[in-house]
Amino acid sequence: MKENQSLNLTQLRRISLLLAYLKRNPYKTKHDILDYFEDNDKGFNERTFYRLKETLARDFGIEIVFDYNNDGYFFDEQKSTNPESFLSLLEVLATAELFSSNFKQKNNALSFVEFENKAAIESIPNFKIVLDAIQQQLPITFNHNSFYHLKESNYTLKPYFLKQYQNRWYAIGETEKGYRTFGIDRIDNITIGTKKFKPKTEEAKDKFSHVIGLNYVDHKMEKIKLSFHISQKPYIVSLPLHHSQKEINLENETTFDIELLIHPNFEFRQQVLKYGSLVKVVEPNWLAEEIKEELRKGFEGYL
Repeated sequence: MKENQSLNLTQLRRISLLLAYLKRNPYKTKHDILDYFEDNDKGFNERTFYRLKETLARDFGIEIVFDYNNDGYFFDEQKSTNPESFLSLLEVLATAELFSSNFKQKNNALSFVEFENKAAIESIPNFKIVLDAIQQQLPITFNHNSFYHLKESNYTLKPYFLKQYQNRWYAIGETEKGYRTFGIDRIDNITIGTKKFKPKTEEAKDKFSHVIGLNYVDHKMEKIKLSFHISQKPYIVSLPLHHSQKEINLENETTFDIELLIHPNFEFRQQVLKYGSLVKVVEPNWLAEEIKEELRKGFEGYL
């Protein structure tokens, strides 16, 4: 994404509509797209479409491509640059635009919307500092308040990227002891160093892409098989546990069985345990025994 690129509210709305439409309906002709916008945006025409397509590709690395085999346009996520991050940002901006327009109309929009939990507004200044350090390839030094150890410690980190998880932002990078993750809402007294480092962003992203959540473990990759009660299928299909998730045992109509290829970590175990009797670990056996033991301890707490 080029620096200093901004979208006005009309462009933002049109991009949101276009990408949402093509994700739901790939391989649509130009006339299909114009017909769709006729119902949603009277000012959208053929020239607007080509200009918007060019802006998306040039400024944001988002590719709307014509497929000659299917005779239509589609949102090419493989050729696009960080499409999921762009869509997440677009969702935030579109929501902000919605509230902005409602405030201008003096509608009490917030009374009809309940957010997941409190906003960590105190993390906003840290977010900018960490992002600046990442872009400049400079280390940061800070104090971090650990929820687990209940104490504050000082760290120096080579920050590689920022990641959002469960409504919080985390800085992921490398300390002298290896890869670490820090919640930026728990960082204070942050300073940026002066000695540039060589970033290992792709290596770090690859390592963290094989875990659920943010707790990286230096554990071998495991093929994990889970068997869910069939009632859970719509939820797990619409919100997968991990990008490696694939359905297995398709002929089975009483359970929904999946396979994951991950480093099993604490957050993964928490995900499994929250389903209680609705899931069973099929493989590997050692993990099934671990989960069984945790459930046994939980049961004993009620005796």
